Amino acid sequence: MKIKILLFIIFVSITQLIAQSNLDSNKVEYSFYPMVFYTPETQFAFGAGGIAYYRLGPNKKLPPSKIVFSAYYTTNNQYLLSVSPALYFAGSAKIRSESKLDFRKEVSRFYGIGNNSSEILNPEYEIGLFKFHTELSLQTGMIKNLYFGFIYEFTKSNIINLLENPILNNQNILGKKSGIISGFGSLLVLDYRNNVFFPTENIYAKLKMIFMSKEFGSDFTFNRLILDFRKYQNLGYENIIASQIYIESSSGDIPFFMLPALGGSERMRGYFLGRYMDEVFFTWQVEYRKIIWNRIGAVAFLGMGDVANKFNQFNVVQLKYNYGFGLRYVFDEKEKLNVRMDLGFGNNTSGIYFALEEAF
Repeated sequence: MKIKILLFIIFVSITQLIAQSNLDSNKVEYSFYPMVFYTPETQFAFGAGGIAYYRLGPNKKLPPSKIVFSAYYTTNNQYLLSVSPALYFAGSAKIRSESKLDFRKEVSRFYGIGNNSSEILNPEYEIGLFKFHTELSLQTGMIKNLYFGFIYEFTKSNIINLLENPILNNQNILGKKSGIISGFGSLLVLDYRNNVFFPTENIYAKLKMIFMSKEFGSDFTFNRLILDFRKYQNLGYENIIASQIYIESSSGDIPFFMLPALGGSERMRGYFLGRYMDEVFFTWQVEYRKIIWNRIGAVAFLGMGDVANKFNQFNVVQLKYNYGFGLRYVFDEKEKLNVRMDLGFGNNTSGIYFALEEAF
């Protein structure tokens, strides 16, 4: 409880710093802020982050482009350097580009594969990752707000130390000897959201297919399919309902750390990211969002999901559930850009998450 109270105080303090640092210009708005947070994956983390956002054209209906960046170090010797640009271009052909560049060292956990993996005494292992993912899409013209595009993904993994993880040390798990993952893919995006930072109505859907192959320089050959469908409803008086269905399926020779995973700060909040892993993952979540006073908002969420080896192996009895609540601070009322703090609960587990923008 003392940790939660401390984190609440930190949350309030940081929101005030963000509010004071938000500087306006004719084209670019940007904010820098200290990062002090706690998640089950990182423990306590200290660092800095920021966001710059602007419109690449005079059309006010054009979504604001953004560049999000962060750097932090944690109390269990993890670190992250991350840059994530999302660019929306105007003109006769609407083009969008979304990318993410990560350089990190993390102490992760591996409990085995499957939806009933047991707790183990020493699940930790150390891994270093260099990741680059980019998507480029063009509006098709056939259907309004329908985009078609291409994907490239590159990951260089370095298993630094298996520590005392009994599964990785004693079993032949694919991926525990490091390697390179490289592949191309395609995507379809249908985006009717009225705001990219805080949607209040309409739908968003993305379908991605990525193929990792030795022909593209990969040490592993596998395919990945991702479906992300979101719906937003405005109930009036600043009451918003957001819901999401997310499905991820992989097949082939998949390194264990690339398996579809349950948990984290965006889906199934409350579970450690990767607590359950397998070739197929699905989740459904719904979130109630409300501005309660001035720039302060609150949310309540619940969800369910699970992993399985195949789609036909999902079992209703074994589904995992999560719920929780959170606080929001709107540090840009014009663009509706929020900083969030969420407290999620699962089955005998919980997590606190601090992040920029909504979970979905």
